[in-house]
Amino acid sequence: MASVSGLTEERFLKLRCTLSARIGTRRFSHTLGVEQAIVELGELYLPGDIPRLRIAALLHDLTKEWSAEKQIEFCDKKSIALTPEERAVPKILHAKTGAYLAEREFRPFVDEGILNAIRRHTTGAYGMTVFDELLYLADYIEPTRIYEECRALRNAFFEGYRTAENKIRHLHKTVLGALCMTVEEIEARGGTVFGDTRDAIRFLEETLAKA
Repeated sequence: MASVSGLTEERFLKLRCTLSARIGTRRFSHTLGVEQAIVELGELYLPGDIPRLRIAALLHDLTKEWSAEKQIEFCDKKSIALTPEERAVPKILHAKTGAYLAEREFRPFVDEGILNAIRRHTTGAYGMTVFDELLYLADYIEPTRIYEECRALRNAFFEGYRTAENKIRHLHKTVLGALCMTVEEIEARGGTVFGDTRDAIRFLEETLAKA
């Protein structure tokens, strides 16, 4: 895998221009919002990884606008393994198809940590890294999100960060809260809660119990 070190602002600009031609205006605005949010979060937790975090943010929704049929057809064509629950709710497949394309079409920009974060940004996963958590949270609280729960979580995170004695624990608790709110929303509308999401919740609960 190519190194992603030495990324310049000129290269980021070219990447944004490429993406703006590939995804819709609203999706591109969201993508820029996630990039902005992940820089804020990265400065608090992974300041040395901010360029990599920005790449993950920019590429995380690369295929989000694909239809359900195209998502499934692409996975079958490229031998991307799908569970029955994934086939039943293909809107989450952009995490897999996006990571697949990011690895092949944006190879100079990505590494395995970036690709894993993209794969995990929708459902979460057991064993999420801090890098993964930052992309998940940035996607949830980025400034173009108009939902009250998103704004409330953003405010709660930054307010709590200032007084938290254990900053990493505060991140885990916030991401756990976001996952639990997602589960509540899915269950309220009778949707499917994926095993990866429940596994992510279990992992964070175990991590917090050990801290």
